Amino acid sequence: MKLIVWNARGVNNDDFLSHAWGLVCTHKPDVLILLETKFDAGRAVDLRKQLNFSENKVIPARGLRGGICVFWKSTLDSLYYTEDEHKFHSLFKFHNHQPEVLITVHAPSIPRQRHSFWNDLKSNLPPSSTPWLVVEDINEVTSQGEKRGGRAFRSSYCRDFNNFTDAAGLMDLGTVGNPYTWENARYGRRVIRERLDRAITNAAFVEVFPQVKVTTLVRKYSDHNPILISLCDDPVRGPFPFRCKEVWLQHDRFKYFFVSHWKATDQCQPLLIGRNKFLSSIPYWNTNVFGNLNMQKKILLARLNGIQLSLANRYSRFLVNLEYDLIHELNLIYKKERVIWAKKAGINWSKFGDFNTKYFHTLAKARKSRGKI
Repeated sequence: MKLIVWNARGVNNDDFLSHAWGLVCTHKPDVLILLETKFDAGRAVDLRKQLNFSENKVIPARGLRGGICVFWKSTLDSLYYTEDEHKFHSLFKFHNHQPEVLITVHAPSIPRQRHSFWNDLKSNLPPSSTPWLVVEDINEVTSQGEKRGGRAFRSSYCRDFNNFTDAAGLMDLGTVGNPYTWENARYGRRVIRERLDRAITNAAFVEVFPQVKVTTLVRKYSDHNPILISLCDDPVRGPFPFRCKEVWLQHDRFKYFFVSHWKATDQCQPLLIGRNKFLSSIPYWNTNVFGNLNMQKKILLARLNGIQLSLANRYSRFLVNLEYDLIHELNLIYKKERVIWAKKAGINWSKFGDFNTKYFHTLAKARKSRGKI
């Protein structure tokens, strides 16, 4: 399942159709969203037929500004649709076994309208359980790293946008490829590049589509790059490069294992020999000593269930003490899991150690999808 979002900056030019047709033939999107179309509904119907889409919705342009058009294939069901001058909300059903997905698109180019838009969305958020994808040309950057050239970034420019994403619990999916999605078509020192087009989503969406990936496509016609959003991609498979795990430090036998295996008898190259000895032994230690946390958790939960069933029939001081010890072991496993997922999410565990594991899990999925080649 693929979506393409493209600020085409007008589609009435004769050259547009060949570029759009090449984009559709190459990437075969199920949904194509065009921003700044500067056309009416009649032109959209012709374009839908020429690009071989089944349905379309149009927000007409106001003079020389605005205009949004969304095309989609017959394999999708649009269950709900609402719009105003600069945005639309559409509830799509992609597959029978998946929940509905709410897609919001907007493209206001005037700062006052953008700030009003963020405040309106902030006061009318969908339920957190609804998978929500917001795709947009936000016409502003969120950090200095998203801008090259021109005036320096100021955090006040995107304050309303950041307040909205914080209130809605949305995360930026990042992008693969060119980090900038807009260029001002100048040369030398006058060139300005910015990341204006992006996709942001909530945790429910990442849970449904853990392999979601955003790719910046080649800029050919407009001054904006199209962005491709792939919802279902091939899963990442091993072999994965070896990584030391911070959670090993919490095991009481790891220090002894590390010292005994890193110590080398050859004094000429002690560091290299000790390193190789440690790396060759750590996979066995990880599997057989540290163990599989999921399996340990299942065993502890089964034992706790049996103990609690026995205590329901008769009291036993021994079983009460054993239950207390097993719950303590279970809590240690949950703590280790939080360390693992915080590490995968690229977050400082010592600073955010008490945060929810599901939060780390979601961030790690998004980070994993951005890390694909």
